[in-house]
Amino acid sequence: MNNIPLDKFQEWMQGVIEHPGNDQEAWHATSVESSVPYQTALDNVLPSQTLQPMERIAIYRNMFYLRMVDAMEIDFPGVLHFLGEETFDKLIIEEYVQKFPSHSYTLNYLGKNFPRFIQESNIAEKEFLFELATLELAITTNMDEDESPVLTDDDVARVPVEKWEEVKIIPIAAFKLFEFDYAAGEYLDAVLEKKEISSSPSRKKSYVMVYRNNYTTWHKNLAREEYTLLKSLSDGTTLGEGIALLLEEFSDSKEELQDKIFSWFNSWVTDGIFQSIKY
Repeated sequence: MNNIPLDKFQEWMQGVIEHPGNDQEAWHATSVESSVPYQTALDNVLPSQTLQPMERIAIYRNMFYLRMVDAMEIDFPGVLHFLGEETFDKLIIEEYVQKFPSHSYTLNYLGKNFPRFIQESNIAEKEFLFELATLELAITTNMDEDESPVLTDDDVARVPVEKWEEVKIIPIAAFKLFEFDYAAGEYLDAVLEKKEISSSPSRKKSYVMVYRNNYTTWHKNLAREEYTLLKSLSDGTTLGEGIALLLEEFSDSKEELQDKIFSWFNSWVTDGIFQSIKY
């Protein structure tokens, strides 16, 4: 048996475990044998009572891909449901992780390129799946955003009545808005609630916000009017300017809009999506 430096053996084992081919292809891969030649590796991986050397390493190879598949299934339940488990798992193992291999000690970031991968693929219904994956990635990564202070009822009460049209309302860091061409949020809700989904998604404008409240990530489907005002406010306009924009774009009277805005605002404060009011 030839003694192999530990770093070389670790490099060899990583190469074998991550190789996408079968066991024979992995052990004989040029990149792998550049670390440790095949026969030398075979001499140094001892058999057990029940397994040959290649079979022993195969356990790690299989678990490596199974863990990645498990992580992606958890992070993208909507795409998993749409494609079906067999197709989804095959896509992850044979294509996605080969194009975008993990370079982190954690699998938390494995899916960061999944929307891009779908967009560049030839998958059927890829436009819808891109939007669905984009939403699911935003939900998954929302916990990585900085923690922000949250606007309270007392903060709201301190704003002088005459100042409300001039106020700028600042969203928390863990807040994102999305405008989609498909009903991605509704589809994801149906999957998570285990409702029957009978047909392929049709093109339909939809609006979703993703936010964190009490260390839990949420997503909520929005009406176009509510999205328009939230988008305006998150872009830095004043409340008065946001209301003026709504009056231009929608047929509601000012009184009708005021009632809606009052309801929306109460909901936004309850959801904790704002951190401060400036005036």
